[in-house]
Amino acid sequence: MIYIKFKHFIFIILFINIFSINVYSENKDTEDIVKIGVYEYEPYIVVDSNGNISGYAYDLVALLNEKINLKYEYEYVVCSLSEGYEKLKNGDIDIMLGVPITESTTKNFIFNNNAIFDEKFGLYTKKSITLDSLKKFSIVRLGLVEGDYNANWIFNFFDANNINIDITYAKTYKELEQLMEEDKIDLMVDSADKESKYKLFYRFLGNNVYVAGNKNSRDILEQIDKAIEDFRLEEESPITELYNEYFNNREKKSVYSEFVISIISISISLVLTLTLLIPRIKKITIRNKIKARIANNRYLLQYQPIYNPREKSIVGFEGLLRMVDENNKLVPPYKFIPEIEKNNMLYDISLWILEKAIYDYYKIKEYKSMYEKDFYISINISLNEVENDDFVKKYIKILSKSNLGPNKICLEIIERVKMHDLNKITKNISLLKEAGFKIAIDDFGVEYSNLDVLQKLDVDTIKVDKNFVDGIGKDTIKSETILFISRIARAKNKAVVLEGVEYVEQHTEIKKIKNEYLYVQGYYYNKPMHIESIANL
Repeated sequence: MIYIKFKHFIFIILFINIFSINVYSENKDTEDIVKIGVYEYEPYIVVDSNGNISGYAYDLVALLNEKINLKYEYEYVVCSLSEGYEKLKNGDIDIMLGVPITESTTKNFIFNNNAIFDEKFGLYTKKSITLDSLKKFSIVRLGLVEGDYNANWIFNFFDANNINIDITYAKTYKELEQLMEEDKIDLMVDSADKESKYKLFYRFLGNNVYVAGNKNSRDILEQIDKAIEDFRLEEESPITELYNEYFNNREKKSVYSEFVISIISISISLVLTLTLLIPRIKKITIRNKIKARIANNRYLLQYQPIYNPREKSIVGFEGLLRMVDENNKLVPPYKFIPEIEKNNMLYDISLWILEKAIYDYYKIKEYKSMYEKDFYISINISLNEVENDDFVKKYIKILSKSNLGPNKICLEIIERVKMHDLNKITKNISLLKEAGFKIAIDDFGVEYSNLDVLQKLDVDTIKVDKNFVDGIGKDTIKSETILFISRIARAKNKAVVLEGVEYVEQHTEIKKIKNEYLYVQGYYYNKPMHIESIANL
């Protein structure tokens, strides 16, 4: 993906900055050494027993050396995460790669504006265990590197599965491997991109990470952001070839090896019939289980209010699918949503969601807090459903029979719409709008084709992703992007909803935007809530 490639452009930027163009490099003595803090994280930085550095980042720097006339020296400083933070804070290194923007890091460091990659990490084990068998452990011994900013993701995962953990910390990932070999831990956290000798038990998508600096690094960070934007215009380069060598080709080899092994295993076992039959039986069983949950009211909708930030009045709600277990406790969405999608039950669930949203609308309308107020309920819909003529007809029929009236239900297209999809969905969107549905498009602005989509697709509302809202008031590019989207939408008489507003500073900046059809939602105002809680708003 493109954003991953940007991670590797960081080294180009550093060299351009150090060796040619910015004020920072001009003011340094020619004998100065620019110190780049890195922590060992395979396959990006690998350090052998003799202290030799290799990996994608190292090869990238070597590639750049062939092109750039060095003006003064640079060096890597390999350290643990926690040590790197201290060295950067004390000025012992100039910048550090791969640092997340959190409440604690922003107190001590400054950052570039553009994330260099979205980190993938996972839980590894050398044991033959599954999630179900793990739940039978009285306590799970977990290994973490000191300062690992992914810890909260891990803790939430175990908490959601009611698994007790005992944490052992190490300074490096090699120390964690030693603990694994000594059977002192059951699981360890490490990069999901590495070629590990251990089994990848569970994969996560973690934080966006950036380049961190101290007060003397501002010029370097500014040049980093400028170069990232410049590199976005390039299609092919030696850096792309290097990236493919490390990642894409490796993944292709891995996929091919797994395929060959699977074919051999099937041939030897002579159970082709069972191999085809068992998944089919399992799928039927799961589909029946999902249908039973619908019949037994195990699914419900929670609602997150959508506000007019200038008046702090509610204009709508986003309905979010939730499930409760036998004890009436909420089940995390990641535990049941994939099951619905993989077993082709999204069609049935979406029909139920519409009927439930209509039923709940009448109920909300009777609450004193919402009585005689004009509002809508937004529900998610996939592109496959919009393209399905039969599905669209059923949606229109359900709304028509409800007598709810127009513009009370908004269908939010959750996938990013590409140009080649437009002809397939334009006709059905027109039918849905004529029937009384509002239409919203999600994640506007994150794909280059969105402007064409907005011009050719008749939507009522543009939903702007939390990624842009996170940078409002801090990130010039993201702030200007929001203003640009607001101006475009206003010119075309479309509403804008900014998602993921979490802080008062964001709320204050948003209120300054001159657009009477700009709305907000996020934890700053309300978390998703049960329908009964709306009465207390």
